[in-house]
Amino acid sequence: MTERQRTLLHLLVESYIQGQAPVPSGILAERLGLSPAMVRYELIELEEAGYIAKPHASAGRVPTRQGFRHYALSKLPPELLPQATLERLALIMSGAGERRELLLVQVASRLSGYPALLRLRLQRPSRIRQVHLSSLGGGKVLAVAVLEGGRVREARLDLSFAPSEAQLAEAEGRLRGQVVLEPRSGDTPAMRELFEALKRAFTQDELTEYREGMGLLLGEPEAMDPVFLRHALELFEAPGNEPLTPPGGLNVRVGEIEGVSLVQAGVALGEAVGELSLLGPLRMRYPQALSVAFGLSQVYMGKDRYAS
Repeated sequence: MTERQRTLLHLLVESYIQGQAPVPSGILAERLGLSPAMVRYELIELEEAGYIAKPHASAGRVPTRQGFRHYALSKLPPELLPQATLERLALIMSGAGERRELLLVQVASRLSGYPALLRLRLQRPSRIRQVHLSSLGGGKVLAVAVLEGGRVREARLDLSFAPSEAQLAEAEGRLRGQVVLEPRSGDTPAMRELFEALKRAFTQDELTEYREGMGLLLGEPEAMDPVFLRHALELFEAPGNEPLTPPGGLNVRVGEIEGVSLVQAGVALGEAVGELSLLGPLRMRYPQALSVAFGLSQVYMGKDRYAS
C-alpha cells in the first residue's frame, strides 16, 4: 500500500465512522486536494486489495473488516488522555476501595460511549472461610463460599444422588474455619463425591467479571440488525476463555465475531491479572476507545507516569 492509498483509506474510514454512510470519491478528492480521476483509480486499487467495498447501487464506498483493522492498528500506540484527566481519575480511583473495579468499568463506558467489561483472575485462589450448602433438588446443590475479606462466591454442583439434609449439615460442619476441600479416607461414596465436586468448583482459577453500559449499543445504527445485537450481547455476557491481554498491553480484535470489535487493555493489581474490554461495532471510534482503555488501565494499575 502506498502512502497516498494509506491516507485515502484512513480518511475514508474516519468519514464512514462519522457519517455512517458510504463515502463518495468526490468528497475524498476535495478533502485531499487530488483530482477525482486519481482518487477513483486509488479506490479501485484499495477495493481490489480488499480494504474497501462498493455497496450495490451506492455512490460511495465503505471499509471492509480488513480496512477497519488496518486503520485501528495504525492508531497504536494510542494518544494519551489529558494529563489532568488522568490525575483526577487516579485520585478518584485511589479512594474507591472495594468499588474500584465497578468504578473502572463505569468510567470506561462513560468516557468511551461503549459497553465496558473487566475480567480479573486471581493468581491464587482466595482462602475459603466457610461454605453453606443448599439442596436444589434432583442431585443439584447450591454451594455458597465465604472467602477471605468477606467476599462471596457461588457454585452449583451436579451430583449423581440427592443429598439428605443430614449429609449437607455434616459437610457444612467440616467446611468452617480451616476449610479443606478434600474427602477423608473414611468417607462414604456419597460424601466423597460431594467433596470432590466442591474441590472442582472452588479450586479452579477464580475469575471475576464486571460489566457496564450494554444499553449504549442501542444508540448505534447497527442495533437495527438483530444479528449484531445477538453477537454483541453474547460476547458481553460470555466473553469466552481466550488468553487475557498481558498487563500494560493493548489488543484490537476487529470483526473476529461478525460485526463486533473489541479494544482491550491488560491490567494487573496485587495478586490479580485481568483485561479491560470496550465493545462496539466494526464502525467503532478506535482512537477514542484505545485512549480510554489504555489510560484507565494505567490509572487502575497505579502508574505514576502515563506513557504508551
